[in-house]
Amino acid sequence: MKRILLAVLITFSFGSFSFAQDFSFDELVKLRTGNFPAFESYVHDKGYKMTHLEYNNRASVFRHGSNVISYCHNYDDGYSYHNHVTVKFETSNKEEYERIKKQVEASMTYYRTALRRYTRKHYMEHIYNNENIVVHLYDISYRDDDKPYYQIEIMSIYAGVDHYHWRDYDYME
Repeated sequence: MKRILLAVLITFSFGSFSFAQDFSFDELVKLRTGNFPAFESYVHDKGYKMTHLEYNNRASVFRHGSNVISYCHNYDDGYSYHNHVTVKFETSNKEEYERIKKQVEASMTYYRTALRRYTRKHYMEHIYNNENIVVHLYDISYRDDDKPYYQIEIMSIYAGVDHYHWRDYDYME
């Protein structure tokens, strides 16, 4: 009996730990369309805690371990004159990034990959879109980096973020 109880406790502790880390692409898209209180409740249930506000980006930032998720407000003053919400998910876990990236690739249309190179830094951005949203997949890592960084940014196709401004990029197609 003690062994069964111990096995159940271990199962629930591992289950809740892994649940706290994972977001699917569909979850991130749904979080973008909801209001802030619903977003906050959902990420708190996943184990994330609010860490700070970014006033320049009008973002609320939540962290759980090395993962970060943000709820950002963008005012579009060029297309539809509305407020738009962007959800950003950041991680240092390449497997988690690749898992979500595969879900994006399976459900959206590839737009282009932009590449920028800086001293000692390799920066890659893959862009996908559909009729409603644009997704930016950032791979910000060094060749021998012990702390790689990945970001998935989901925004309205009409958001005020200048996501089709390419003059600073070298293109890879």
